[in-house]
Amino acid sequence: MSVLNKKRVIVGVLLLLSSFFMIGYYSDSLKVNVSWLVFLSSLIVLYFRQVKNFQFQWSVSITAVILSLFWMASSYNGGPYGGNFLFNSIILIATFFAITAFVLLLIQELKTEYKIQNQNKPKWTLFALFSLIPFFVWMMSFLAYFPAKMTFDSYFQWAMAHGVRQYSEWHPMLHTLWIQATSFIYNSPASYIFSQIVVVSLIVGYAIYTLVKMGASKWIGLAISIGYAIYPVAMIYSATAWKDFPFAAFILLFTVLILKIVQSNGQWLKNWWHFAAFILVAFICINLRNNGIMIVVVSLVVLLIFMKNYRLIIGGVLVGTLGLNFLFGFVMTNGLHAQSNPLNQALAIPSQQIGATFYNDGDFTPELKEYFTSILPEENWKKDYNPYTVDPIKHDAEYDATVIEDDFGLYLKNWFKLLTHNFGIYVEAYLDQIAVIWQFDSPDDYKVFFDTQADIQDTRYDVKAFAQYFPDGLSEEEMNKLGYKKYEEEYKSVTGKEAISYNEYKERIKDSIQPLISETKSASIKKIMDGIYMKTTQEWQNYLLKGAIPLLFLIIAIASVCFQSSKKRLLIFAPVIMAVITIAVAMPATDYRYCYSFVFTVPIVFFATKLRIIEKNEI
Repeated sequence: MSVLNKKRVIVGVLLLLSSFFMIGYYSDSLKVNVSWLVFLSSLIVLYFRQVKNFQFQWSVSITAVILSLFWMASSYNGGPYGGNFLFNSIILIATFFAITAFVLLLIQELKTEYKIQNQNKPKWTLFALFSLIPFFVWMMSFLAYFPAKMTFDSYFQWAMAHGVRQYSEWHPMLHTLWIQATSFIYNSPASYIFSQIVVVSLIVGYAIYTLVKMGASKWIGLAISIGYAIYPVAMIYSATAWKDFPFAAFILLFTVLILKIVQSNGQWLKNWWHFAAFILVAFICINLRNNGIMIVVVSLVVLLIFMKNYRLIIGGVLVGTLGLNFLFGFVMTNGLHAQSNPLNQALAIPSQQIGATFYNDGDFTPELKEYFTSILPEENWKKDYNPYTVDPIKHDAEYDATVIEDDFGLYLKNWFKLLTHNFGIYVEAYLDQIAVIWQFDSPDDYKVFFDTQADIQDTRYDVKAFAQYFPDGLSEEEMNKLGYKKYEEEYKSVTGKEAISYNEYKERIKDSIQPLISETKSASIKKIMDGIYMKTTQEWQNYLLKGAIPLLFLIIAIASVCFQSSKKRLLIFAPVIMAVITIAVAMPATDYRYCYSFVFTVPIVFFATKLRIIEKNEI
């Protein structure tokens, strides 16, 4: 055996031993679990695939070290559990070595292009297959939770779609109109859910088909399609009347179109149909969530800067998208009289930081305390503060948002002054608020909210009909009158006109409420789905309801492209990076659904890093 082969064997043995000792970083027993077996299997496969071609590079090694330290911090749960200083030290070193080696080998793997397949173009039947796999799986969820799973936001949009609440930009108007249009066809949330499953399945199928068409193996495509289909969150979200599922899908589609532009060196955009499609997809992304505009605009500006030969065309896309968005906004405001988005909805992180400062008896000047207690009494700030959710503060009946709306500049000024006195508290509160993005391990008593378990008929009447909370003990008629009073106020505030009569309003309520009842079409499938929901919430949340693992793989994918000869493929990461940044800057709540916009795209951009770079003379 040569010296080189001996070294490889020694390193391989050390990796096996380190992986075994790594168990002690996470558990006080040596019990082997599924996640460790997956890690070990992946490490072994990567080692045998890359060990012969491995070349040491300082830049790659330093990157791997940083990512290893990030992961150890993200997944820290109180370990190591060696029992004494010596064993704890061994466990720490072994864990660091195993994770660093894994990251190094994975970066090397992603730098290795796919082997050239036969030159026959993939048939359209593959697109159908990649679309039908998630479609059929998600239809099972649809049947289980027919007509839909609905949350507070779902009821709000359903009420707007039926004229029970005045249109509001609190929830994206394009999505509300989508719900309204489908309910015209068949007055049930089921019509929207079916259309959502069709649209998202087609987008997933198209994204995977594009990967395969560009050089990925059809077996990789099949595995990705199955992964999208059986991912428990997707199974539940596909049957939920929420904007987050289609928004994540359209961010994926926007990313795939950028991939086509980059891989073709801009040639793809020269087709006018492609040009128009790109504008349309960008427009939809902007109008399915409030952070969509930052994702799209920044991504297009990045393309404009780095695709030098196509600046005129990309500039046209940017102008066309913003123009279409302006026209849509004008119609929504002046035609449908949509109310503006409440400012307070974007202030979750500042609210948490202020609440944490009260809760921890931070340093207040008399002026600052007087200002912030005019928004919410001090005892309420302390009572409502929860490091992992802002809802108790945001929905406190005594929370006076008008103080902020009347002078937002003063709010920001006082928030910053409080920061200078309580920097440590602010940082800790911020990291807690966005923990669902970066932190793998959770406190024992913390559960990530990702969907509701309640049947529609078990929901309070005031929430189901009006998306409001009225005092307990009221009759339906009394709640209807309160709902009408709220509608009158909303309608008059944006139109200056009188609302419809109470009797007409009651007919709208009847039309809205009548189809809202859960009627499973398969009790056996529902039992399975409920079991998956409970497992996901109670046992799998660190793996499936956190952004930590997808974020790690996203950073590894970006790093691998940085170490490739051509850096232009970095452009495809612009939308997903902006998705992460926008939720990190203004995450409205700690729900997993806010992470979903970037998580959904990660599998495609991850496998896209191995695509062969197409040179200009090959087009």
